[in-house]
This record gives sequence, structure tokens and C-alpha cells, in this order.
Amino acid sequence: MPYARVDSYEEFDDTLIDFNWYKHYGTPEVNADASRVPCGGCGALLHCKDPAIPGYLPSELFLHKSDENLKSMICQRCHCLKFYNAALKVKVSMEDYPKLLSVIKRKKCAIILIVDLSDFPCSIWPGLKSIMHPFTPIFLVGNKIDLLPRDQTNFLDHVKQVLVDTVIDVTSVKKENITHVQLTSAITGYGVEQLINKLQSKWQHKGDVYLIGCTNVGKSSLFNALINSDYCKVQAIDLVQRATVSAWPGTTLNLLKFPILNPTGKKLSLRAERLKGERFYRMELSKYRDYQFKRTGNLKFAMFEDHVGRTYTVNSVKNEESDPFSEKSHTVMLKKPVLDESRPEFESSRWCYDTPGAMQADQILDLLTTDELSLTLPQHIISPRTFKLDPKQTMFVAGIGRLDYLEGEYFIRCTLFTSTELPVTMCYTTDADEVYERLLETEAFVVPKNDPERLRVWPKLGSKEIRVTGIRRESGADVVLSSAGWVAITPQAKDNVLLRVWTPQARGIHLRCPALLKKSVLLCGARIRGTPLYSPGIQVKMSG
Repeated sequence: MPYARVDSYEEFDDTLIDFNWYKHYGTPEVNADASRVPCGGCGALLHCKDPAIPGYLPSELFLHKSDENLKSMICQRCHCLKFYNAALKVKVSMEDYPKLLSVIKRKKCAIILIVDLSDFPCSIWPGLKSIMHPFTPIFLVGNKIDLLPRDQTNFLDHVKQVLVDTVIDVTSVKKENITHVQLTSAITGYGVEQLINKLQSKWQHKGDVYLIGCTNVGKSSLFNALINSDYCKVQAIDLVQRATVSAWPGTTLNLLKFPILNPTGKKLSLRAERLKGERFYRMELSKYRDYQFKRTGNLKFAMFEDHVGRTYTVNSVKNEESDPFSEKSHTVMLKKPVLDESRPEFESSRWCYDTPGAMQADQILDLLTTDELSLTLPQHIISPRTFKLDPKQTMFVAGIGRLDYLEGEYFIRCTLFTSTELPVTMCYTTDADEVYERLLETEAFVVPKNDPERLRVWPKLGSKEIRVTGIRRESGADVVLSSAGWVAITPQAKDNVLLRVWTPQARGIHLRCPALLKKSVLLCGARIRGTPLYSPGIQVKMSG
């Protein structure tokens, strides 16, 4: 894409963005370094790595800017707050979150509960039941399925079952409330069409719908995908434009929202016809991706992805002046997208609301800097790494996770599911404390960053003890290391092992049983001579 020389949002020509513009509201560049310049609005360091991280600017605005130029700029979220009174990815405290969502308990509505499959149970809000009516239906969405490597033929069914059991355990909601379970990737489009089918057939047009989820679960990305699909009333799509910049009047929570399409018989018939026509293309694309993965071994071909289309269109003229990224918009700063709810086609509408994201106490995201977040959160499909760990040995995952093998008769295999940017360090447990303190002051851990000022506020690691019993030919359980990922533990069959697990402030340490990807350990290759590391093997179990 050609580079546009721009100095502010109002001069950014959005015609340079590809057809997936709505996913990112500008293009991120994950490999670009964050700046040392704080946003003039919120104080977060400016960067272009990830829209989910505070201080984000699109790469079109960030790259090739000197520090002096950046000092006059504010991040995307602050810009929209200043000029459009629209909040992006609003975060609220755990104490205030139930108050903000209390309206759900008093009205007939449905909930789309979004959980990050690479970070649960830490991304499940435990207070869900407190804001629900006893009969509120839940459409449970396990997002970021594109990050998980398939480990068995019934992979999707097993992930669904573990997800449902965990949500019920964490939130205490009744199984009967869970109307449907859908695994999706809001970024690649996988599962979104199926979610829409279930929303239109099971909930139809009975009431409003609320998207609920913790920080970084992909809630806003799913909201954007739904806007640009058959779930949004067609007359509103051009008016809504982008979820991140559309402020809606008349809501007590200042929530983003769009009107839901009423799924009448004729509309559903047209949609079914479109999906049927696309079925052959989808099957052929799946076969092609399977073939390319087997031929090249490139994990990108093993990712779950799909196309989200639109059946219905209307003739409308795009109002470029309402677009804050349009070249012309700086001349009409007082104009912004407005949807008149009093118009006949909207006054009886049901609405889909994007709610604020809450930080769960188990998550460590608020402890990490911008650069550390981009290294910790997986950006691509996770590549499992398996290690041999003997009794009285310790394994560090960067500087944010630690696993001590305290008691057991035999060695165990530990399969690590984290960002590959996080290094693994192994030592004897008796030396672990000294090794940790020493390596914090080097570049070895990567996260946290080796900087005296950074390390001054870095919290101590806290621990919990966990027992795992071996199961024949699969991992016995997962040890979850907060938002950093998890380790699948594979002892010998029936062997009972004692582990001590450490994370910053002991946040988000959980035993997940059964393991989410319990067969991945069987896909690794032979152990590399002279090391505790096993070769990657085939990594992903493809169909056929």
C-alpha cells in the first residue's frame, strides 16, 4: 500500500486502505517499535502495533514521524473522544462494571458473551450472573479460534465442551441459559456467518442484544464484523460506517450500537440462497488450504478463516465528509455520522450494543507496557513447544511465568502454548530465585523489559501449588499462566505430580482439566539430542 504523508487524522486518505479497512480503522504494523512519546490525551506511549493496546495510532499516521511531530499528536481513542464524543474500547473498573450493565437485568434482551480462547478462564467475567435476568439467553462465543492449532479430529467439539464447562464453573450461570455456542475469529471471519444464522433463527427480533466481554477478547472486532454483515439493518450500514467512530445518542451508557435486521421469511430465504451459492467456494478453499499446509508446513494455511458477506444492499451515496479519515473532513469538523432513530425504518428497531470492556482480576495485561503486550499476546496461530522437565527442575516462561516440578516419580512433558516471542529458561529449582533476579537485569527474559525504571515497578511473582495426574496418551491438565498462555502437563499414566506455579502477584493461575489441546503432545517429534526440547513435529492435525 502506498505511504500517505499525513500529519493528523483529518488528512488521512482512507481510500488507500484495503477492503478490510473496517477491521483495524487504519493499518497496524506489529513489527514497528513503540515510541517514547506519550499521547497528549491519556499519557500512553504512542505506537502502531495493535488497536487493542492503549496509545494506538494507525501506521499511516505513526510511521516516519519524528518524536517532535508525535508530540503534537494524540492516540486514536483520544482523538475520537475529543472530536466525536465516541469512546473506543472503554475500560471500566471491576466495581463499576455491574452498575453499567444493570439495565440488562430489567429488559428483555439477549447476551453475546465473548471469551478469548487463548486466555480463559482469565477472560471470563465472573459477575455475569449478577446482571442477568434468570431467563436471559446467552450466545456463547469462543473468539480467536484462529490462534489455536488443531490437535485431533474432534478438535472443535472438545474446545466447545471445555469452554462451556469453564464458563458455567466461573460464572455459575445455568447450562439452560446457554442457547448456542459458536467458535469464531472476528479477525479472519471464521464462524461469524454461523453465529448470525443462530441469532436470526433462535433470537430472531425479540429484543436488543448486548456484546459482553473482558479486555482484549476481540469484542469490538466482532461488533465491526456484525455491522458489515446481514445482522445489521441494511439502511443503517452506510450511516454506521465504523463502530469505532460512530457515537449514538439516547443511551445511558454512551454505548456504540447498530439496528438489527428483522429476519423475515423472504430475507432469510435470500440469505440462505447466498450461503448455499458460496458453499462450493468455501469447500474448495478449505481443500486448497489443507493442501498448501501439507505441502509447505506453513502454519498460516492451518488457520481458521472464512468470508463474511452481505446479502442485502441499498443504493446510497457515501458521505465522505462524515469520515474522520477523509481528506475533506478537516474542513467540516462539526459534522459526524448520525443515525436518526426517529426515522420510520429505525423507530421500532432492536439494537445490538457494544459494551465497555472490563479488566478481570486474573489478567496481567494492565501490568505490561505497550511493547511487552505486543510480545506477550499471540499475533499468529500458536506453535506448540514441548519440553522435558525432571523433578526438582524449574521452567521460566519469559519473566512472567514460572513452573517448579516439586514432586513426582518420573519426568513430565510440558507443552507450552504462548507467543513464540516469549523465551523459555530452565534451571534447578534450588537456583531458580537467584536465576530470576539475575536474568531480570539482562535481555534474556524479553518480558519484562530490562530497564531500571521499568523493573522498579515490576511486581513480585506469587505462587500456588497444583497437582496433576497422568492420563494415558494425552496431557493430564493445563496450567494456565494468566494472559501469558498455558502449559499442558503430561505425566506418566497415573503418576501424580506436584507443581508450584508462579505469575506476577499470583494472578490467573488455574488448573484446567481436561486439557484444551490434550493431544498436541502426541504431535511433537523426537527429543533433540542434548536438550530438553522436542522437535516441533507436525504441530497441527489437519483433516484427511
